[in-house]
Amino acid sequence: MNKYTHFEDLSNEIFFEIFDYLHALDIFTSFTSLNKRISSILQLIPLRIIISHNHCRQQINYLSSYLTYHDHQVISINIDNIRDNSSVINLLFNRHNFINLQSCIFISINPSTILENVIKKIENLKKLSLFCFHDLNDNNINKNDKYNLTQTILMHKSSSLRSIVLKYRYDYLDISNYTSIPSNLLSLSLYISGSRSTVSVYSILPILRFSHKLRYLQISIEQTHLIENNNINISIPTLSINNNDLPILTQLISFNLEIYAICDSRSISYILRCMPNLIRFHFILAIRKSEWLYANELLDGYLWKQMFELYVPCLSKFDFHMSIFKPLPKLNLDMIVNSFEYFVEKYSNWHMIIDQWTTNRKHREEFVMLRTLNYEKRQSIVNVNIPFIYWDSFKTRSTLPDDHYCFYKNETHLNIYMTWDTPIITWSYPLFSQVTYLCIDMPKKCPSLWKNFLDIINFHHTDDDDNDDDDDINDAEDNVISLSYFVHLSNITNIEFTPNFHISRWKDIQFILQSCPNLIDLKINVQLLISSKLFNNPSLISIFKQIKILKLITEKIYFPSNSAIKFVRRFPSLTHIELKVFSFDNCVSTIDIFLNYLQYLSYTKINYDQITLLDDPFSRDYIIEKRYQLFPNTIFDETIVNVNNNDESVEIWLS
Repeated sequence: MNKYTHFEDLSNEIFFEIFDYLHALDIFTSFTSLNKRISSILQLIPLRIIISHNHCRQQINYLSSYLTYHDHQVISINIDNIRDNSSVINLLFNRHNFINLQSCIFISINPSTILENVIKKIENLKKLSLFCFHDLNDNNINKNDKYNLTQTILMHKSSSLRSIVLKYRYDYLDISNYTSIPSNLLSLSLYISGSRSTVSVYSILPILRFSHKLRYLQISIEQTHLIENNNINISIPTLSINNNDLPILTQLISFNLEIYAICDSRSISYILRCMPNLIRFHFILAIRKSEWLYANELLDGYLWKQMFELYVPCLSKFDFHMSIFKPLPKLNLDMIVNSFEYFVEKYSNWHMIIDQWTTNRKHREEFVMLRTLNYEKRQSIVNVNIPFIYWDSFKTRSTLPDDHYCFYKNETHLNIYMTWDTPIITWSYPLFSQVTYLCIDMPKKCPSLWKNFLDIINFHHTDDDDNDDDDDINDAEDNVISLSYFVHLSNITNIEFTPNFHISRWKDIQFILQSCPNLIDLKINVQLLISSKLFNNPSLISIFKQIKILKLITEKIYFPSNSAIKFVRRFPSLTHIELKVFSFDNCVSTIDIFLNYLQYLSYTKINYDQITLLDDPFSRDYIIEKRYQLFPNTIFDETIVNVNNNDESVEIWLS
């Protein structure tokens, strides 16, 4: 009796369960033509298409060839741009009719995408229950397509439609012309964007008039071309609003409001009074210096308490993130934190934090960031970037002392400017302990007048140099110690040194790199890296050998292609490398060396300025054959191998 169960002996039910965890491309790649039984099962299963940036055109064509007989089985589509920038949406929707599609998600689109036919097909999807369109790049979708897509989706006839997400910039000035929205719609997310004369927080009110059955609402408000001249007075338009004619959404229980515009408590209160049974309110505010005059009251916890008691008495969850550029003088952090103490008692596990630092001393400007403890659990569609932290001016206060890191559990990227003055450390642990990507800038270190004079006459006094080196070492060590109070250096896997980072700070670079034992991704100015102070530094050899991803910033100097052999020996573990050379000739010789010596190479992009007469030798077949010859024991998927030369750069994908 055979003790072993073979894969093909599994029951149909188990195969259905297995295929439910796989997307269509994986299924067709692995199981097509395996045997007749599997082929018959593939005719019965629901299919889910997932296209990401890691996919290439060859894979999409392969998928499409099998969808010819299976497109009626597709119930879910999730499409992002692929790495060679082909229009996947057009390719799939022009070739196939997904008549049973239930979920349609476009993460981003290619600028060449023609949406007319796509919109027509979406309009006829009778089983559509979820539609999402995410693309805030105005260059990718024109005004006419925005109008047609918005009207098609918001007036869609599918009785199954439950959730709509339209994350592209649109003013919705024509919303009053819509006859109705899907009757069974439960969740709606819109991005309202326009000039200050056409769009404001009050632009939400017309949306609410057509959304009586909604339970979940997410609205982003953005005013474009906001005035940056702080000497010009700006104001919030005062609308004539009939308090007795406000739209009332009695079924709405969750509201996410993101504001990138001029606002005040009055405008927000008008929106909240339309939601008497609201249970969850998630608020994001990002404003610039010129808008501060109207938003300062939103940092007052007592005002929020008053609004909630008046208009949303059922509220049980309140989370926010506010990022504000404002003029000096600095805010009183203790006063702000104390004003929110009511919510600590009111809501379970509710705490807030406020961080503050100076961003522009010349223009007397500071940045203030407030967020609640549970803010991280609900991610915004729009990423709220934390600007460079000038560490000597950093201050923090919280209703939950000694637990700063708890408020930033999902923050993995931090920008920090290590000023001349060291920070005043009032905490005993890294503030941003979850950070893995660290971007660093520092001021240029100016040598003494005496050392400049010695350099000019090409004469160096040994003792003075030794003293300078000792001072540099001590400063660098102190800087790393201070840095360790902001991030866990052992957690750092990615480091970026800004383009203006000066060679005079090479000791700081050395000590920072040595203090990050798990570093695998480095972005640095090519002029810094190829300097003898770093490239030939014995203390950094082991660090360089573990680097897998390297991006060289080119400002005034190109990567020297004649040093490519030495370069790959210094960085033997590279899987991903981006740099710039002078000419296409240099590009060809550099890529050839990378293909010959870097066994684990997965992706490379070499930019070049000068086009030459040299023929491009890098065909897809040439690269596949070359890699098989050089590394016969390395397994890679030939369908993923791709080459692109656009006369500005050569890109090669090996996996």
